[in-house]
Amino acid sequence: MKKEQFYPLGIFLAAMVGGLVRYLVSTWLPASPDFPWGTLLVNYLGIFCLVYLVKGYLVYKGTSKGLVLVLGTGFCGGLTTFSSLMLDAVKLLDAGRYLSLGIYLLLSIGGGLLLACFLGRKKW
Repeated sequence: MKKEQFYPLGIFLAAMVGGLVRYLVSTWLPASPDFPWGTLLVNYLGIFCLVYLVKGYLVYKGTSKGLVLVLGTGFCGGLTTFSSLMLDAVKLLDAGRYLSLGIYLLLSIGGGLLLACFLGRKKW
């Protein structure tokens, strides 16, 4: 059997671990109806893991394609969540928390992009 045949299983298992980490972070942080800190934190953590560790350091070190796929697509995909970002945004909108909504979207999208650009410029 070729090792590529095991990529989907590795991605699946890593996505489960990433989702579990997301859940644990959300239970660790106190829930706040004013601002979705948990979602913002896991998405920043996912940006760090994907851009800096997986696509930066591991690719530079010549890590196998399988491990990069497992960690990038699986773990980081399970950890980060665009759908939760949008759900949290709708909740803030429905609650009339327009300032919190604007700050949340600015930090999530703008801050995430800046973080990815900053981390992605690291030269190994």
